[in-house]
Amino acid sequence: MKEVRYIFDEGMFMFASFWKIMPVLTLSLGAGLDAKNEMQKKNKEPVHQPACGLHEGECCYARSCKCAMGGALEFDFLYWYAENPGFSAYAYEQKNPYMILATIPQADIGCIVRLDAKWDPGFRIGAGWNTDFDRWDVFVNWTWYKNHSTESKSLNSLVAPSVVGFYPITFFDNEINPFQNTSSSWQMLHNAIDLELGRAYYITKTLSLRPHLGLRCGLINQKSRTQFYNPLTSEEVIIENYVNHAKNNYWGIGPRFGIHSQWHIASSSWSILAKASTSILLGETKAHFRDGYIDNAGNDLTHRDFKDHVTQYVPNLQIFLGVDWGSCLDCDNYYLGVNAGWETNIYWNQYNVPMANQYVEVAGLPSHSSEAVTMGGLTINFHFDY
Repeated sequence: MKEVRYIFDEGMFMFASFWKIMPVLTLSLGAGLDAKNEMQKKNKEPVHQPACGLHEGECCYARSCKCAMGGALEFDFLYWYAENPGFSAYAYEQKNPYMILATIPQADIGCIVRLDAKWDPGFRIGAGWNTDFDRWDVFVNWTWYKNHSTESKSLNSLVAPSVVGFYPITFFDNEINPFQNTSSSWQMLHNAIDLELGRAYYITKTLSLRPHLGLRCGLINQKSRTQFYNPLTSEEVIIENYVNHAKNNYWGIGPRFGIHSQWHIASSSWSILAKASTSILLGETKAHFRDGYIDNAGNDLTHRDFKDHVTQYVPNLQIFLGVDWGSCLDCDNYYLGVNAGWETNIYWNQYNVPMANQYVEVAGLPSHSSEAVTMGGLTINFHFDY
């Protein structure tokens, strides 16, 4: 009986001791389970980051590779053509041989002779600074492009007398002789300095925009020279050789704004790049027209010499469409980008030469200024951020 009671007392003592340490065991077990669950969550569940650019303050990488301040350098190789319809038309070719010789007057049948647009290289260089103030950036670039187009035409099968031939479209005397040969040249120099303040950001996971505004200072100088020689007539020749010179120089400054858009292709380094900008320049145009001829006595005579000076607004449009490749280097400390595509630049009101067209009896009338200079072609850009 004593042994039974002893066993009972020992059991009650152990039960009482276990009951006292139960809360401690429960807390320890719960803490261990919580720690295990946290470890499983960290190992199995992905960390979700907000979409780039959808939340202010998130680094969006729409420019370079990091949000910190840094510089940017750019170089563009340009291979463009250029044309101005006002300067490119330099002669009229008469093709109806019976226009004057027939008893009944015949119609003028012919065509305007124009310079073909030529291709020449140019360049653009730029530098900027990416700030850490809400991801704004400042950029300035300089564009230089020069074009020189030349052309010669001849009608070697013709013999005098003939009314078929080349006629100057800038000569207002209806009695001028046709010529067997003609040649023309046109030179254009374009300089533009652009100052931009922009901000690049994503609006979706694959589309980023960079609106910008600033100033453009533009200069376009144009000059042409056209010559006619070898007159086609059996009568006494008055004009042996006819030459005209024309200039149209413009410079202006004004506000400029535009937008860059970039469609990123999946998760690759490639994207489709589109740019558009416009500006309204206020500036001055200086125009000059002078022509003359060599008569049958060998005298070099001036026929007309007109000058004009006018202040005017000039609208400008710039468009680019191409593909872009870019990559971050050295642990995202540097960014290298290359893009290539087609670029078009248009400057309106770039033909203000004071002259009179053929058959106009009043000399020195200003020409229509709505003719535009058009430049366009291949642009290859290299971009480096640091």
